Amino acid sequence: MSSRVFYLYVLLLFVFLIPVYGFATIRHACFIVNPASNNGKGWRVWDRIEEAVDQHYTAVGSQDQAAAAVQATYNVFFTEHAGHATELAMQAYLDWQQVQHDQEDQLLIVAVGGDGTIHEVVQGLEGKPQVVIGVIPAGKGNDIANTLRLGKPMHALRTLVYGTPMRFGAYKIEGCEGGSCEKKTVLAVSEFDLGMATQMKKKKDDHNSGKRPSRLLRYSPRSMASAMLAISSAMRWNTPIVRCTTDNGRFNIPLNFLAASTGPTFGGGIALFNYMLPICTRGKLLYSHQRTHPIWTLIQMTMERLLNWSGLTRTNMQKLRNWSGQRELVFTQLGIQHQDETPLSIQVDGDISLQTPAQITWLSSAFRFMRPPEYGELGYALMDLDGAGDDPDSFYILSAEM
Repeated sequence: MSSRVFYLYVLLLFVFLIPVYGFATIRHACFIVNPASNNGKGWRVWDRIEEAVDQHYTAVGSQDQAAAAVQATYNVFFTEHAGHATELAMQAYLDWQQVQHDQEDQLLIVAVGGDGTIHEVVQGLEGKPQVVIGVIPAGKGNDIANTLRLGKPMHALRTLVYGTPMRFGAYKIEGCEGGSCEKKTVLAVSEFDLGMATQMKKKKDDHNSGKRPSRLLRYSPRSMASAMLAISSAMRWNTPIVRCTTDNGRFNIPLNFLAASTGPTFGGGIALFNYMLPICTRGKLLYSHQRTHPIWTLIQMTMERLLNWSGLTRTNMQKLRNWSGQRELVFTQLGIQHQDETPLSIQVDGDISLQTPAQITWLSSAFRFMRPPEYGELGYALMDLDGAGDDPDSFYILSAEM
């Protein structure tokens, strides 16, 4: 008998026990699906994985008592409006608290969607030791999924079963709520940024919502709309001065671009933050410290995207930053204050909801996210064998050996 067939028998023995007694001691899983994510991809992804979910978990209220005795239970909810994922996640946690559990039992809350869906799910769950966050990527950029090294939806689902919880940091941002002086606190689990890119996003959102329709976006060909919007925003950007206060002092910068990320990628896969990981003890900021024309900043951002597409990320990105006047800064506390009369918008995980002045704190252990098992861990071999059925060639090899 080959070693591969032996591991397959081990898999069959443990596959029903792992969700209860396995790597994360999950007792219940709550799937929160954003069906509108990425033009309906969230719904299509759930439809694809639903049958596999039933194999690893038992639906709440199932008549299969034998499966319910050895498997973790699960339920699924679908978001219907903005902010609904936050409400569903908090209700799932409150329902979990009302039932008596052992100290090591854990609740798995899974976001099926993009970075925006994950952002909504985690709000209010900071520092909850019995909550583990899972991700099934179904968005457009999926920076958080890339940071966690998640592959396709089936790989992400197997990560929930065989993976291991890891510390995941976040930026706690306290700023003014848009359109008012009321303070609001938001947790950024992917990124935040200010400057020209945020202004572009704001104009696009205002156009799509009908708040301020743009003739440029209305009459431009769809394939050229984003490029035309970027050029228009750069031409009108006045490069305001902002004052930053960090752990090491204060300094003023001409704001064209200022951003921070919890992982190496930013803005849908651009590798701007080399060596940044959510387990780091400090956050990382990237900003332009020289006054240049906004068009030049736009050219720099385009060059960075092209370098990322070509695979030349680390060394070339650093050379480009040194040449273009961008700097990196690590911090735990960051204050941002506008010097002009007009507050500046802050984009948090793709949503513009705050304005300056703002106080930002890096929380190194805000959450626990489920990551894939690493080589040498028991879950690594079991996950590999469980995924053999997704590959016809692997299935053929297993059948031939048996």
